[in-house]
This record gives sequence, C-alpha cells and structure tokens, in this order.
Amino acid sequence: MNIVIPKPVNEVLNILYENNYEGYIVGGTIRNLVMEEKPTIYYIATNAKVEELNRLFKSYQTRFCGENNSTFAIDYPKFPMEISQYKSKDNTLEEHLALSDFTMNALAYSDEDGLIDYYTGVLDIKNKIIRLNGQDDEVFTRNPIAILRAIRLSAEYAMRIDVQTRNYMFENRENLGNVPVERLRDELSKLLVTPRAEFYLKNYLDIFLEFIPELALMEGFSQNNLHHIYDVLEHTFVTMKAIEPDLDLRLVMLFHDLAKPLTYSQDEKGVGHFKDHAKKSAEMAREILNRLKFSKKIIQRVIKLIEYHDYPIPESEPLVKAFLTKFDPDDIEALFKVKKANYYGKNPAYATELTKIDEEYERVKTIRRKASFIKKKELKINGKELVSLGVGQKDIGAVLTALHERVLDGEVKNNHEKLVSYVIEFILPNLKEEEQTLKKVA
Repeated sequence: MNIVIPKPVNEVLNILYENNYEGYIVGGTIRNLVMEEKPTIYYIATNAKVEELNRLFKSYQTRFCGENNSTFAIDYPKFPMEISQYKSKDNTLEEHLALSDFTMNALAYSDEDGLIDYYTGVLDIKNKIIRLNGQDDEVFTRNPIAILRAIRLSAEYAMRIDVQTRNYMFENRENLGNVPVERLRDELSKLLVTPRAEFYLKNYLDIFLEFIPELALMEGFSQNNLHHIYDVLEHTFVTMKAIEPDLDLRLVMLFHDLAKPLTYSQDEKGVGHFKDHAKKSAEMAREILNRLKFSKKIIQRVIKLIEYHDYPIPESEPLVKAFLTKFDPDDIEALFKVKKANYYGKNPAYATELTKIDEEYERVKTIRRKASFIKKKELKINGKELVSLGVGQKDIGAVLTALHERVLDGEVKNNHEKLVSYVIEFILPNLKEEEQTLKKVA
C-alpha cells in the first residue's frame, strides 16, 4: 500500500523528529488514504505536550482548538493539520490507538514505521465494515458522539455497521444527552448532505429521537387524505429523498410537516385536514434549530421555506410581485424545489400537479424579470424625504408600503419625481382628511 504524505506535512513531522519527539499521521486521515481518498485535514499524534508544540512551530500560522484547547492546529493552505498529544496515561501511540472509536480509525503511519494497524482496521475498511475498536461498549460511554459518527460514516462511505456495534449504539443512545448540542448538530448536518440521509434517519430513528423527540409525533400518523399514501413520517422521508443533498433543503424537508399531527382534523366525510400546519411546523422547527444552535442565517432561511412550502402562488401579477418581495432570488428557486419534493411524497395519482408547479415557476420567473418588480427598500424615495414633504413620522411605514404596492401594480413608476408627485397629489390629501376626521370625532 503506497501512502504518500505531502511535503508540508512531512516538514512538520521532521520538526518533531529533530526535537526527539514522535509523530504519526493518524485516524481519519489514514483511513481516507487507505480508501484512496484525499484527506481534508491531516491529523498528527505525538508524545509532545501542546505547550511544547507552540514553541516548536512559532514560525507557522497556528491556533489552539478542540476540547479545552487541547489540539494544536497549523493553518497551512491546502494541507491543514491538527496535532494532539497521545490521549493515554502512558503517552504511547499504541495506547492512543486503543482509545480510537472504530477499527477503521485506529490506524497510524510514518515513513519510517510504515502503516501501523494493531487491530483489524485495514481488513474492515476492505470489507466495508464499521466495527467498534474494543471488546465492549465502553467507547459509547466515554465518547457517545461516536454513535452518530458511526451512522454518518456508514452513510458517507456506504459501509455497513457491525451487528454488535449496532446493538451497542441503540443500547447506549441515552448517552447522547451528555453530548454538547453543537456536536450533535455537526454530525446531523454532515449526515443530511449524504445522498441517502433519509435511509439512515429511518433505520436509526430511535437514536435521533434522543435529541429531536418531535420526530416521534409523525411516526405512524395516518393522513386520511386521497392526496397521500404515506403516514406523515414516511412522507417526510420520501420528500427528503426527492430533494438534492443540500443542508438547508434537507432540514426543510425533515421538519416541513412536524405539526401535522397537532393540526389534524376530519370533515364530515372522514377526510383529514391540517389547517395552518406549515406555519406551526415552522414554529416547531425554529425551536429545534435554536436548540441545536444552528446559525441565524440557516434558521431564517429554513423557517421561511417551511412556512411557505404549501402556500398557493397568487394568480394576479401584482399579488405575485408582492409575494416575491418576501424572498431572495435563491430562495424562490429553493421554494419551488421544496414544493416539487413535497409532491413527490404524495399520491402518484396526482402527479399532474408537478406540471402545475413547473408552470408556476416559469410564470414567477417571468414576472420577477419585469422592471416593475422591486423590493420596498429599492423605492426611489425614503422616509426622510417623506417627512420633508409633510408626512408624519407615525405614517412613514404605511406610506412606503402604499407606494410599494402602487409601483408593483403599475399605477406609478419607481421614479423619484413620480413618487414625490404621487405623495403630494394623492397621499398627503388623504392623510390630512383622516386627521380632520379624527379631530371632529375628538
């Protein structure tokens, strides 16, 4: 097996050797190299203390990272490195590798010693098996995030999880409650962008329920509607499969129908309905995403797409323009992807509705390209100018909204002089008339 270490990484290793320290490429880096995949980061293990690393590599661009700043990172372009002291009491490589989560990660390499595999790492990689590194489930007690990592690695590399390892994962799933939410979020995010994320969520549902218990609401919940052939959770998984492996979009599909069981009602014919389920699902999704500490940007985008995933596109052009002002261009494209994926999760007998979605998207794109389509912030007049024309401070917001609506429906052009004239001729007289009415009432 020919393992080639890049020159910048070898230079770092040589600095360790020259100062009488050990240094090995370890873990996921060697796993990827054995799989003949390019590593995204180079993990190095050494018997040198982190404080000593700071002295040895003071000429490099470095920083501390990891839990309790126990890892020393070298920000080298194209070949980022993270160096850690052996995680063992006796400060040896063998004991360090014994603490690895899976056999496939219990590997090390140096040019002098070659590939080091004390367990069955290389064989398990060859046979595409993820197996616990050890004789019991102590790994999942010591490092419970490994439960999610096993699922994610299985999805990323199309490897099967050893039966005993899988059993231990389910038996120890409650330990995930001891894991910082940021790490749960990161593993979930990595899983969601794999091609078959829905398969792994379905097969390991009880594990994910440990930190997203809301998913249990949808399991086995019949929709009792001719438009649906799946229960709510199965519908969710089908829609996830139908959309591209983009994190935001997968999050949308995972949570888009969360509130259906809570908004369910039946009409006199026994047909199921879910009034306001999209809005309520968005509220529930916001709570989950905040709990898992997703970024504000992701939360805002995901929530908006969930809230409007079932929203009918207006028929009239002015109403479409008003609707479009709620979205950025990329979000409009994403919304229609969500709408299509949602229909793929319904009864195939209603597949003609997919054609309608495509037609609506083309109509929306045409309207968006028109010069009269603008957002409110793009009006050629601002609040300060309105005040100078005689508009009261309390009326500025309402006046800007009225002007925006008039521009969208084509009544007035988005031209500064035209807008000023419209305010003077139509809006100010109405405002004064309203004030006079209020005075008489008073």
